[in-house]
Amino acid sequence: MIYLLFIILQFLMKKLVILSLLVLCINVNAQVKAGGTYKDYFSEGSYLLLEDNFLMAKDNFEAAYQIDSTSANINYLLGVCYLKSLNEKSKAEVHLARAIKNVTKTYKNDNYQEKAAPPLAIYYYGQALHINQKFDEATTQYDAFEKFANGDKEYTKMIAKAKATAAYAKELIAVPLNVQITNLGDSINGTYPDFSPVMSADERMLIYTTRRPNTTGGIKDVYGYYNEDVVVSYKDEMGRWSSPQPISPNINSSGMEASINITPDGQTLIVYRDAGEGNGGNIYYSTFDGKDWSTLKEFGSDVNTKHWESHACLSSDGNLLFFVSDRPGGFGGRDIYRCVKLPNGKWSKAFNMGPTINTEYDEDGAFIHPDGTTFFFTSKGHKTMGGFDIMFATLNEENKFSDVTNIGYPINTTDDDVFYISSPDGKRGYFSSAKDGGYGEKDIYMISIPEAKEKPLALFKGQIIPADGEKLPEDLTIIVKDKQTGEIVGTYRPKLINGSFSTILPPGREYNFSYQAPQGEEFYNEDVFVTNELSYNEIKREVNLEPVKLLGKIKTKSKAIVLNTIVLNNSKQKNAVPAAKIVVEEKGGNAQTYTANDKGRYDNIALQADKKYTVFAENAAGKKTALAEVSTMGVKGSKVINQLLYIDGKAPSATSKELLLDVIVKDAKTRKVLSNSEIVLTDAEGNKYNATTDDKGSVKSIELVPETKYTLNATHDGAASETTAFSTENIKGSKRITKTLYVGNEGGGQAVANLEATEYEYYFKYNKNLNDEAENQWNTFIDKVIELSSKKTVSIKINASASYVPTRAFKNNKTLAASRARKLQDKIKDAVIAKGGNVKKLRFSRKSKVQGPRYKGDWDLGRAKYEPYQYVKAKAR
Repeated sequence: MIYLLFIILQFLMKKLVILSLLVLCINVNAQVKAGGTYKDYFSEGSYLLLEDNFLMAKDNFEAAYQIDSTSANINYLLGVCYLKSLNEKSKAEVHLARAIKNVTKTYKNDNYQEKAAPPLAIYYYGQALHINQKFDEATTQYDAFEKFANGDKEYTKMIAKAKATAAYAKELIAVPLNVQITNLGDSINGTYPDFSPVMSADERMLIYTTRRPNTTGGIKDVYGYYNEDVVVSYKDEMGRWSSPQPISPNINSSGMEASINITPDGQTLIVYRDAGEGNGGNIYYSTFDGKDWSTLKEFGSDVNTKHWESHACLSSDGNLLFFVSDRPGGFGGRDIYRCVKLPNGKWSKAFNMGPTINTEYDEDGAFIHPDGTTFFFTSKGHKTMGGFDIMFATLNEENKFSDVTNIGYPINTTDDDVFYISSPDGKRGYFSSAKDGGYGEKDIYMISIPEAKEKPLALFKGQIIPADGEKLPEDLTIIVKDKQTGEIVGTYRPKLINGSFSTILPPGREYNFSYQAPQGEEFYNEDVFVTNELSYNEIKREVNLEPVKLLGKIKTKSKAIVLNTIVLNNSKQKNAVPAAKIVVEEKGGNAQTYTANDKGRYDNIALQADKKYTVFAENAAGKKTALAEVSTMGVKGSKVINQLLYIDGKAPSATSKELLLDVIVKDAKTRKVLSNSEIVLTDAEGNKYNATTDDKGSVKSIELVPETKYTLNATHDGAASETTAFSTENIKGSKRITKTLYVGNEGGGQAVANLEATEYEYYFKYNKNLNDEAENQWNTFIDKVIELSSKKTVSIKINASASYVPTRAFKNNKTLAASRARKLQDKIKDAVIAKGGNVKKLRFSRKSKVQGPRYKGDWDLGRAKYEPYQYVKAKAR
């Protein structure tokens, strides 16, 4: 035994980090000791409850319950722990039903001799009934609890929200969606938690997070769960999933790593990592080279902070980053933020997505659909069935997300529903849930939505197939370019395991795919055109290789050169012309005639190498397209050529000097103009106009094209503006359009609107500073102060308040309140000076106080009941 201990200690000394974690795990597992007293179990459980360690608290309360099951208090505490569990919430009802039989207003917190339950048990009983879909009974309990609330504002607000949630849940369950929910099976799910699925666009690669004993290091967290690892599974040609494998040692560590999103092409994975340093987790990304994933990298800018960044996603073009953070300055809890990729390839400063998306409660689980217009997220603040519900918002004509909608039942339930992703066509969704009947604590499910409207985008699904008996060569690259602009749309690496790759192609454009060997030698080339059809379109390509060992280099089997033709009405509308006649004539040779299908296409017209051809089309009315020239001169190997034919000829892209755009760029906070700001104007075809503002922050007389849609944005010193959308459609005659762009966030505060011009009020959220110079009420107040001071001496009374919630930044809250008053005075002075006012005409008086309910260490109700007592107010006369 001594020798064994010596060996163990020797090993642990070499692994100090693992030692500390193992000791922690030993302590966790020792929380419930055999032979303890009721007092022991009660006290330890109460201590753990304050730490939000509901799992271990439950174990202790269960031990106490075995000693005295008649105690209303132990039933109350045990019921609360079940409510906070992952998949045992339904067990809370029976315990809380017993607890409410003995309720006292004089409840003694953390006292093992207390046998009665607090009035709050009635509210939690309502929550337990709600979880079990007994909504009318839950509402009855909320009414009963209201009698104990005694007009407490926070309790009243909490009860009102609970009642509204119950009513809304009842409403949604009455009209369930026509969906089929399928467990992905035991190849994916096990007895331990499996969750946070992310999927490549071709739905053949599933990456998710698991907490199994074989995770890296096999270490448990303080709550008794194994640390999180990221795993990957692949779907074969028969639709069967492989068993999950650790994704890469470059990603997994002995700490916490979780998959949170992947780009549609499957090339960039976003990962959550908590290194256990006490600063909360952060978000990172890893890129795929066809064989392995890279080490985790930071996004840069102000994406990661010392606060908690829990989730993120990228748009399909990689130019927008959405992420979740509980940093100060938001609307409350966790908020969703947005960053824009700058022209230099770096990310802009983060924007809060505003009150349309964010609420005073938590938001999470951001996912932008590949269509670029549908934004999924989860929320506790919008209309929900209970806990987190999955929501979606759509991009409106002003390029802003609006119309937040609950996705509905049974996708959403009375429990937390988070981390939802959608297939490119919108017909399927994937999510994790603790539903009854699963394989473990959390399982991954697929939702089939047959009535969902297909998304208008094109999914290109490619596969490079090696010769029989050979493996796919490493380091193959597919480079995709926009044929009109020449810009690289994406660079892709096929997966060595099956040769597949996929990407989303925006409609109405033509692309060139160049398949290249490791040294950059092209072995296959094709053009692909994506129409503007308002439906989902899949483009499948298989590229078969000749034996590399025999030839000594990479070549495709087929050496054919083929022509695909597409007949459209014009280059603006791009509507298909069915049954058009297509004539292909070899110069100096014969002509062949073909008939387009109902989508205006005729594909796979065989061409010969080193030849020149002319091509035109004719519609039913006899109207012909212009002649197009197609050349195969110098083409080596295989090539697919796309030829667009417009019946009305190629529409001119000339600008009109009668339509002009003036742009002004300002700082969102100070409203000062910003010189040397970069602006980007993009039309519907993807053509971009770049310019830099002058010393007056403006760019003038940009020529616009009639009947065209545009987007406009600006960047300055790493910060970006919101993207503004506008159109020249239906504009008759000459017109000068002016757009003002504001760069940077407009601040994190909650100023009170609809006050007199001589008044200003600002209510602080927890840990939020006064920072709202962009608010209309603030500007109105400052302007009024300047106006009054031009005529007389102005008296400004400032009142500041702090709640009793402790703060680390100040020794006591009286000092905090005084500091708020002083800072507002300084801010008023600075604003008056900035606008040319005379501060010598201002006379200030300040009062500060601490007020509101005494802080009782509320671990569950949140901070909201204290916030009405956290403010500054100013009145001028």
